[in-house]
Amino acid sequence: MQVQVSVDGANDRETEAELRSLHSWLQSDRQTRRLADPRLGAVNSPVRGAQGPVIDVLSVALGSAFNAASLALSLVSWRATRPRQPTLTVRRPDGTAVEINAGSLEEARALLERLGLD
Repeated sequence: MQVQVSVDGANDRETEAELRSLHSWLQSDRQTRRLADPRLGAVNSPVRGAQGPVIDVLSVALGSAFNAASLALSLVSWRATRPRQPTLTVRRPDGTAVEINAGSLEEARALLERLGLD
C-alpha cells in the first residue's frame, strides 16, 4: 500500500525543506530505501508563473517488510531530530488520514494502526 506523508510547515518553503529532510533521513537507511521506496512529489498544482510545483508530499510503500511499526519508528525518530517538531499527516489512498504530533513511538504506532496500516 502506498501512503502519503505531509508536513505542517509555516509556508511552502519550510514544508518542502522538512519533506526533503525526511526523505533524506529515510534514504540514509539502506533497508528503508529499498523496502519503502520513499519518493518526493507534489499534490497541488504549481502556482502560475512558478518554475515548477512545490514539493508537498512524500510517498512511502508499506508492506510486510516495511509496515506501520517501521514507518512509525522512522517518523518519530526523524521528528526528534528537528528543532521544531512538525506535525505529520499520513494519508491512505482512500483519503483516510491521521496526524502525528506525539513524541512517543507507541502513540505514533497506535495512530497508524487506526489507519489500518498494521
